Amino acid sequence: SIIIALKKMLISKIYLSNRTKSKALELKKLFPEIEVVEWGKVPSFDIIINATSVGLNEKEEIDIDYKNVSKNKFFYDVTYNPEETKFLRRAKRFGAQTESGKMMFIYQAQKAFFTWHKILPKVDSETLNLFNK
Repeated sequence: SIIIALKKMLISKIYLSNRTKSKALELKKLFPEIEVVEWGKVPSFDIIINATSVGLNEKEEIDIDYKNVSKNKFFYDVTYNPEETKFLRRAKRFGAQTESGKMMFIYQAQKAFFTWHKILPKVDSETLNLFNK
C-alpha cells in the first residue's frame, strides 16, 4: 500500500483526506499514525498524492487552495489518462513540480507480466513510445 511505502521513506507525517470521511477514519484504524483532515484542506506538505478518481472527468476537480503552493512542492496524480489532470495543471501553474501515474502504470504492468510469465520486460524508450500512441 502507498502508506507502507511512504512510511519506509523519511516521512514525518502522513495526512489523509477522503471525500467520504468515514472511509478515511476506517483507514486510520489500520494506520493510527496518519492524521485525517477534512476533504480539500491542505496542511503543510512536501508531497501531495491524488489517489482518487477526481480528474478522470475534466468537469471534476479537487477544491484546493493552490495559492500557497511553492516550487519545492510535489504533486503526484496516480491517474495516467489523461496524463495531465486539472489537479496537475493547476499545481504547475502555481510553480509546483508534477508527475502523472504513467510510470507507475508501466512498472505495474512490468511486474504483472513477470508474475504471469517469469519474464521481466525491459522498460526503455521503445516501451515508453508504445504508451504514447
